[in-house]
Amino acid sequence: MPKCIIADDSKIIRMILMKIMENLRYEVIEAEDGEEVVELCEKHEPRLIIMDTRLPILDGIDALYKIRDMQRIEQPKIIFCSAVTDASKIREALDGGADDYIMKPFDEEIISGKLEILDLI
Repeated sequence: MPKCIIADDSKIIRMILMKIMENLRYEVIEAEDGEEVVELCEKHEPRLIIMDTRLPILDGIDALYKIRDMQRIEQPKIIFCSAVTDASKIREALDGGADDYIMKPFDEEIISGKLEILDLI
């Protein structure tokens, strides 16, 4: 079963994403902040990370850069899932190495469609 890290400071968003990803047959690991995402990525080497751009301690963009700099791991696909609609922030995420960007609110159809495009389901 492939692993997915879900990172959001909202427990409700994490719960919704966890249910969707478990329905799509992923083992889910939760993170509440950007530092935790980086640590869990190194420890578990997930196939996918879905994270918010706005995370405590280390924001999502900075976590993305740290993960993309890791040489010892197989690089996961990274999808940002955020309410941020600022085009410059979206561009920064994609230019920094994110594989896709999902706007909140979302549903299972949106998530599964993105995962199909990225060949993850």
